[in-house]
Amino acid sequence: MAYKLVAIDMDDTLLTHDKQISRENLEALQKAHDSGIYVVISTGRIYASAYAYSEFLGFKPYIIASNGAMIRDDKDIEIYKSVLDLDLISYLIELANKNDIYYHFYSDKIVYSPESSSKYQKYGEWNRLYAETLRVKVEDIPKDIDFTDKLKDNIVKFVMFDEDSEKIKRVRDIIDNNKGGKLETTSSFYNNIEILNKGVNKGYGLKILGEYLGVDRAEMVAIGDSENDIEMVEYAGLGVAMENAIEKLKKTADFITKSNMENGVAYVINKFIL
Repeated sequence: MAYKLVAIDMDDTLLTHDKQISRENLEALQKAHDSGIYVVISTGRIYASAYAYSEFLGFKPYIIASNGAMIRDDKDIEIYKSVLDLDLISYLIELANKNDIYYHFYSDKIVYSPESSSKYQKYGEWNRLYAETLRVKVEDIPKDIDFTDKLKDNIVKFVMFDEDSEKIKRVRDIIDNNKGGKLETTSSFYNNIEILNKGVNKGYGLKILGEYLGVDRAEMVAIGDSENDIEMVEYAGLGVAMENAIEKLKKTADFITKSNMENGVAYVINKFIL
């Protein structure tokens, strides 16, 4: 099979544990791009963060951000966007506050957080470590938020965090049971719940992008490590799990590559694409 597209998760897949892209991975991606392969960054992160990292690649990739809620092409043109209704956001905020669980939600460029200094606020933490080019705008919001026009038709993803895994499971079950017809839940780490509109996931994002580019699913390679990568890995003609991936994804995948600390992305590209 001659593959035409490779979709790659960011954290613990393309990125090392210290959030860097290795030289080996960069070189493999550049070669794939130069060979006419569509390179896609497919992440649960906010679009602005994925776009900032693309500066390191030497070319502009296609981006599936927020677990498929936003898709933009290599010229930053919007292909698809799925926004959460304000009533659903209100429901999730009330649920989070009732269960004393941290949350934030975001648009394409702004993270809205009730307490940006929280230990769960990844973007606030990363902003203190990263250079200006990699920083994401974080805006504080009151817990009892009075929604304004700037939030309407803008919020694409809602995330909850807690170190108590039982609490996380319980709250996720509540969402699935009460709003399962409207909302999709997934996770990228043991301590979070990622919430989007029903049917939105990285696999659906690949389907939309494939139709846009005229690429069949059999011509796609998808690489990931976590629960929110499952639909993408299932959808692609060649689904790949990292060695450091969760077991559920490994069982889904067609191939298991090396870990994110051993240039697993480059290994796949060199073995199956170039």
